[in-house]
Amino acid sequence: MGYFLSFLFRSLNAVVAPALQSELGLGEAAIGIVTSMYLAAFVVAQLPAGVALDRFGPRRVAPLMLMATAAGAVIFALGRDAVTLSIGRALIGLGLSVALMSGFKANVLYWPIGRLPLANAFMMTFGGLGAAMATRPVQWLLADYDWRHIFLGLAVITSAVALYQILAAPAFDRGGKGRLSDELRGLLGVLKRPLFWRAGLAPTFSLGVWVCYASFWAAGWLRDVAHLDEPSVGVALFTLSIAIIPGYFFSGMIVDLLQRRGVRGGHVLLAYGVLFLAIHIPVALNVTAAPKLLWFVYIMFGGLPVVCYALVTRAFAPELAGRVNTTLNLVCMAIAFLVQAAIGPALVWMEAAHGLPRAQAHQVVTFALLAMQAIAWAWFALSRDARELA
Repeated sequence: MGYFLSFLFRSLNAVVAPALQSELGLGEAAIGIVTSMYLAAFVVAQLPAGVALDRFGPRRVAPLMLMATAAGAVIFALGRDAVTLSIGRALIGLGLSVALMSGFKANVLYWPIGRLPLANAFMMTFGGLGAAMATRPVQWLLADYDWRHIFLGLAVITSAVALYQILAAPAFDRGGKGRLSDELRGLLGVLKRPLFWRAGLAPTFSLGVWVCYASFWAAGWLRDVAHLDEPSVGVALFTLSIAIIPGYFFSGMIVDLLQRRGVRGGHVLLAYGVLFLAIHIPVALNVTAAPKLLWFVYIMFGGLPVVCYALVTRAFAPELAGRVNTTLNLVCMAIAFLVQAAIGPALVWMEAAHGLPRAQAHQVVTFALLAMQAIAWAWFALSRDARELA
């Protein structure tokens, strides 16, 4: 339920952006920066969240953080300017920064270590459902309700989920009983291990770009490049959010099946990365013959590298699982934040300073992102210990 809300809130601004622009007079660059505050808070929270999850457990940490999300939703609903909206959006992101990581930590506690890719993938399919709810259903609600009412309603729902987690989540013996300094040394040990970067950088880089587009900029591409109207964009985003579900689910299932046949998880992860790079090419070429199908495939393949969380975590001791996962997520969300915040100003700059049409400016951005990801995956392919992840 927490990850359902995480993806719902993450994707919501792509649909309510036109209402924010018309009511508050915010430009596209301002909307992009406000939206990226969610990801900025994710980045700030990841390392302390990892220590907290390993020390106190997800049952204690997750509900408290969800209450911060509920408060952020209320502030966002009452916002009248970009500053207030940014504060609300940052609180929403702060509270949901542990939603996925809490589930990952719980899976480490309850499932055999060999089944983590499948267990994580099954849980992450609920993110796809949350993304779906943030698209066409929200457009239907906007026909009868103000966007402020939607955020207030979500604040109530988020509070209810926090209460449910407190009452329903199974209790377990927390793992971190030593001093806080010992927990921090464990985190530094994760950061200093070369395998963490060799195996984790490329997939988290691609995931960061994917999060940026899946949650916001795919809508901009559909408007500016494919020239879809708002109802069509809403339908397209709903379709794209459905693509998250098979992408997440089959990422873990395929690894689980192939590993039983002796195929290394690192080899499968590399194949996932190559598939995602391949689908970037028609996006970068501004192929608009079938934009909904193109972005459906992009979103589905983009979710495949998420299996890196389980594969990299298995290379570390179970008591470090929270810190490994949240540190990977920090890299992912830092990239997503930087890309999401930069695309809007970059598009405006290319139009104003160089006279590029908006569609061509999108093309420059996507080619640059494709090149950077290709370099990261080449490093992964050349690193034997990354390819040989179990």
